[in-house]
Amino acid sequence: MHIPDGFLNIKTLAVTNILSGGFLYFAVRKVSKVITPQRVPLMGICSAFVFTVQLVAFPVVGGTSVHLLGGVLISVLLGPLSGLVIISSALILQALLFQHGGVLSLGANIFNIGIIGCVLGYLIYSIYPKNLFSAISAWITTVIGAFFCVLELYFSGKVSLKPALVAMLSTHAISGIIEAVATYLILLAIDKIRPDLRNIKKI
Repeated sequence: MHIPDGFLNIKTLAVTNILSGGFLYFAVRKVSKVITPQRVPLMGICSAFVFTVQLVAFPVVGGTSVHLLGGVLISVLLGPLSGLVIISSALILQALLFQHGGVLSLGANIFNIGIIGCVLGYLIYSIYPKNLFSAISAWITTVIGAFFCVLELYFSGKVSLKPALVAMLSTHAISGIIEAVATYLILLAIDKIRPDLRNIKKI
């Protein structure tokens, strides 16, 4: 779902960068106030996990890619704003070190993967905060993120709307199932091995 540089027009870049920048600034301010010795190692592990799984990507239509996201998983563990900070950090490093997603298009990628995956994903999960609903949330946000990715490319004049929607939503509906299963199984394992991690304050 990473969009490289050169695919989005200036208007789309401006809107997504301003929107994501505002969300990220707010998230960093909030998360920085609750940094604790218990929270830091888990944030580091989650960052490494997200950074790694998102690098394993398969290209699809419009110059984007399909891969695991991890947004709902880390938001369930640490909270939506913490998840947004972690996802954004991973996206920035991926863009700078591996050209996996563009630097100028970071706003769009943070919105599609971070804001939708973490903030919206946590809101959906909080309706019925059980592991099964975290899996449902992971699938929903994967598809919604793909939908917005197509819209950004469409408004930038890079794809035709209908075929791009068919291609992106079909591939991400499948990858969303994998995302959902992985989210459910990892949370289930945490509940059995380290249930105390579920009690960390959600920010």
